Amino acid sequence: MYNKTFEIIKFYAHKHQYIPASIGIEDWMPNHYILHTDIDIPLGQSRYGGPVIDLPKGIKHPENLRYAGQIDLAKFSPFDKTGLLPKTGQLIFFADIMTDTGKVIYADVANDELVRHIVEHEDNFYSGVLIDKVEAGMESFSERYRAPEDEDEEDDADEDGLFYDYFAGTEVSKVFGMFTHCQLGKDEILEVINSDKIVLWQVGENDFNDEGVFSILIKEEDLKKRNFDNCEYYWGQS
Repeated sequence: MYNKTFEIIKFYAHKHQYIPASIGIEDWMPNHYILHTDIDIPLGQSRYGGPVIDLPKGIKHPENLRYAGQIDLAKFSPFDKTGLLPKTGQLIFFADIMTDTGKVIYADVANDELVRHIVEHEDNFYSGVLIDKVEAGMESFSERYRAPEDEDEEDDADEDGLFYDYFAGTEVSKVFGMFTHCQLGKDEILEVINSDKIVLWQVGENDFNDEGVFSILIKEEDLKKRNFDNCEYYWGQS
């Protein structure tokens, strides 16, 4: 398992983070924060969180959930070597990270057929980040290990003298690959990795989240059948 590798789809953040105009820009906010009214977001643009939501006609915002983002599958599927992702359309994500619940909507419609909704709030996912770049990548379970930094870590090191790093992988945003959750132990992570569950979406700390990783898991058979009703939702606070 230590040397096992995984093919993934990596994605990266746009330089700006946009917040609801109703909140306004405060002096304490970083310079890369802007109002959602000051950024151009094409219909169907892949993104994480925020008040700007593109939904298929006739579909309403799910009650008691926050918009967590969406991906334009036409931009992601060319990097999918497994062939499991739909080739076109949108995956749209909603979640409540306090209860680890949510909803995934799959809509195989053209971007210009989506309907824009603005939902401003100050709760989780209130700010948004556009996905700026998508590419194929690789990761290995060996990346979860590093040299011990103190005596306690040395005591927990494996037979090769390496320490399992609970925070490894939190800086990556991706589709597929290894499950990441810094509040779970190695055995719990391995249980997911060795199961039939797939990382449908992971948004990490590479300029999307400051501290924490949001993940959605789906069973492989459900993904093949385009059944997104049984997804699992996780927020790992780092």
